[in-house]
Amino acid sequence: MTNNRNPLTPAQIIKSVSPLGSGKYDLISMIRDSDRAEKISSRENYILILPFERTEDSKIKAIYGVKFENPATGQPDVSLLTDVIDFEKDTTSFDSVGRSLLEEAGLNIEDAGLNEDDIFYIGTMTTSEPAIAKFKCYAIDLTKISRPNESIRFTRNLSKSAFTKDDSSEIVKIGFHEIVNGDYSDASILAGSFLLVSYFQ
Repeated sequence: MTNNRNPLTPAQIIKSVSPLGSGKYDLISMIRDSDRAEKISSRENYILILPFERTEDSKIKAIYGVKFENPATGQPDVSLLTDVIDFEKDTTSFDSVGRSLLEEAGLNIEDAGLNEDDIFYIGTMTTSEPAIAKFKCYAIDLTKISRPNESIRFTRNLSKSAFTKDDSSEIVKIGFHEIVNGDYSDASILAGSFLLVSYFQ
């Protein structure tokens, strides 16, 4: 059989999508001529939450992340708080951020004296390699509840992850200079910190 396709015209990519596991992810298979590739794509509506503090002259002083023993790698990791929007519970973005902070950090923002004016939508983060995912990023300013000689109390006992709750993880304060110095390599911390600085420039 003769192939009459113009060699200057790229071959069409044949794509198929198959659900994985519980249906939260898809396996995207792509074929073009003899080339084959696969990608994993998430169906989840992720949010990243970046608690932070400012100095007296409003510069970013510190952020907070989750330190945990990564069960997939067996290595310690630090990342931002990550959750998914619960459309049955969350009516607004404020609801999503408040619920996530309560469940994942044990912080009730209303009891702490924080409100919608302390929460900022700072942008979107996406990943395309090796997996496809999208995150809406929110920052929450904890400056007014921070005390010089007293740590903000966080807990992880309500976390939805059975692998990183209770004593297996903790919320840690990270000096912003440490991120600038390259002491943290997690993509969520780096991207979230960049969005935070860009928002308040």
